[in-house]
Amino acid sequence: MTVLVTGFTGNAGYEVAQSLTSKNIPFKCAVRNVEKAVMRYGDKYEFVPLDFTDEATFAPALKDINQIFLMYPPGGELQFAAFLEQAKKMGVQHITYLSVKDVQFLPFIHHYKNEKLIKKLGIPYTFIRAGYFMQNLNDFLCEEIKERQRIYVPAGNGKTSFVDVRDLAEVVSLSFRNPQLHENKAYTVTGAEALDFSQVAEKMTGILGSPISYTNPSAKDFKQYMLSRGKDKGFINVVIGIHFPTKLGLAKGVTSDYQKVTGKQPHKIETYIHDYRSFWE
Repeated sequence: MTVLVTGFTGNAGYEVAQSLTSKNIPFKCAVRNVEKAVMRYGDKYEFVPLDFTDEATFAPALKDINQIFLMYPPGGELQFAAFLEQAKKMGVQHITYLSVKDVQFLPFIHHYKNEKLIKKLGIPYTFIRAGYFMQNLNDFLCEEIKERQRIYVPAGNGKTSFVDVRDLAEVVSLSFRNPQLHENKAYTVTGAEALDFSQVAEKMTGILGSPISYTNPSAKDFKQYMLSRGKDKGFINVVIGIHFPTKLGLAKGVTSDYQKVTGKQPHKIETYIHDYRSFWE
């Protein structure tokens, strides 16, 4: 049973690959540029080319694949439905799809529509509805933290249920090791507590030993500043949208799905900060 891991070059896909490796589950990594991936990772992983805008890449990427870890990639002109149909045609037996927390109440986002597509497809599925990634702090929030010692994002004073991507990856890999147990189920995976960004800044300050603040800009100020830094307008709007539910106080829900599936406790944000501190120092 071989798994195709999409989104490998991002936080979630990479951690899924690590979890699959630890469980000795065979997998291939789908990337847009195999040569670039090999230059970065060497021969540690098996790469296959996959571009969601190019249907010609679908069948070769899905050859000899039984299960898929599926992420919805950024960008336009994606042939996502066509990819799903090709997966069905080629006998894929299970899809684990990375969705978002509370997606069932958000009919205007891609994940809501994609879950519907996957259900309609008829292939057994598992939906991993994720809370807010801790790893966002070492990803698109990293530059401001490292250079200006601040968490700069328009999230207001609301709390959000931070989740370590490593915990998501654990649930994903278990869904592949025993797909019948997780067939046609949806898990909302969060950490054990909800925090606001001021609390996160305090924890980072204590662990890193240098003052980190949360500046809480308005969406307008955030957009103007990021544009002045040369950031892409589309990306800026996505970041604003991601944090809008937190600002409204809608992102604080905490679940126990991770504990139920794994029998373990989720990573605490303090552990995450310790493990990733090199990104900000």
